[in-house]
Amino acid sequence: MTKIKTSLLPVYFVFFLDNFGFGLVFAIFGPLILNPEFGMLSPGMTAGERNIFLGILFAAFPLTQLFGAPIVGDIADRFGRKKAFYITILGTTLGYILSGAAITFHSYSFLFFSRLVTGFFAGNLSICLASIADLSPDEESRAKNYGMISTLGGVSWILSMLIGGFLSDPKALTFANPSIPFFLTAILSLLSLLAIAKMFQETHVKKGKFRLDLIKGLHNIFEALQIKKIRLFYLVYFLYILGWGIAVQWFSPYALTVFSASQTNVTLGLVVAGIFWAIGGSTVNRLMLARFSSYKTLLIGLIFVTVFLTGTFLAPNYFLFALIFGVFACLFSAFCWSNSMNLISISAPNAIQGKAMGLSQSAMSAAFIIGPLIAGYLSSVKIHWIYPFSVIIFILNTLILFSKHKKRIANKQN
Repeated sequence: MTKIKTSLLPVYFVFFLDNFGFGLVFAIFGPLILNPEFGMLSPGMTAGERNIFLGILFAAFPLTQLFGAPIVGDIADRFGRKKAFYITILGTTLGYILSGAAITFHSYSFLFFSRLVTGFFAGNLSICLASIADLSPDEESRAKNYGMISTLGGVSWILSMLIGGFLSDPKALTFANPSIPFFLTAILSLLSLLAIAKMFQETHVKKGKFRLDLIKGLHNIFEALQIKKIRLFYLVYFLYILGWGIAVQWFSPYALTVFSASQTNVTLGLVVAGIFWAIGGSTVNRLMLARFSSYKTLLIGLIFVTVFLTGTFLAPNYFLFALIFGVFACLFSAFCWSNSMNLISISAPNAIQGKAMGLSQSAMSAAFIIGPLIAGYLSSVKIHWIYPFSVIIFILNTLILFSKHKKRIANKQN
């Protein structure tokens, strides 16, 4: 048990930092691209055009992640989790350095390239989830461990909003610059590499030939649809990420445009979201799992997220908008994420946990590619359409899962 805990610690640290780096862009990219003072785009561009470029920038990371993550997942299954961690951490560290440099030189095209690099090596999530599955002997411990990373996701989000928001805002701190958080994250990434080298004990190695497939991410999407036992959970996960990703990514642009909120207030709103995400992923998730299965917990969560996202576009001011989204929607969304991942994991055989998580990451990448492009276009036409669109996605997702739930009850009765 001590060895398991020792190996889990660096995995949690890698996940924490991976989520930290991922969250930075939500605090930084909105003001960076929408505010002409940062000089990333031509001063003559309209707000609508800037939203389109923002959507393209958000889509760059998951675009290459779609191709890179499955390769990393196969490496993790074939050569071991530890070697795969080395590859992803070194690659993302390079990406953070390039992002910092791009912002320093006010180059949108170079920043776009840096996000492509970071995305290609961003396979840490699937390796972390596969490692946790290796180190979790039963469904209960796996559910709790996945709940823990949901909590860590909330904590890392809080810190990424605070550090990313304030260290990138010259109005908050005189020495602040949007490049600083990326350079800081690169340093922390190297520390996580040392933690993996010193503390993590290999959990899975499978001998045999390794076949490189550069378009495996696309194959994975089609393959996920063919696995009858878990394809519905992949679809539910895809739709969840699509709807929630748009809601989170456009929190800052929506608040800045619709409510003329300051960057500081937007940062604080995102911090509150992280706090309640952590509460939802830990305390609320445990309370729900003590009474309901992961399946029912996910269904309940989707219903409540739908209700509260509806409240966001009805909010008359920024305070109520941030309150409804950051407190209530995030509280329920947190355990939607962990339980959708848990359902995928427990439905897949142990021998292909790395592959199953790779498939889930491909589904996530596809959602994060499509979402920002749709949101960028919607924002260029009318930014008020962002949250109604997210609600429609959640309603569809809830109906799909509820329909499956009714079929499961009918099968048990028969």
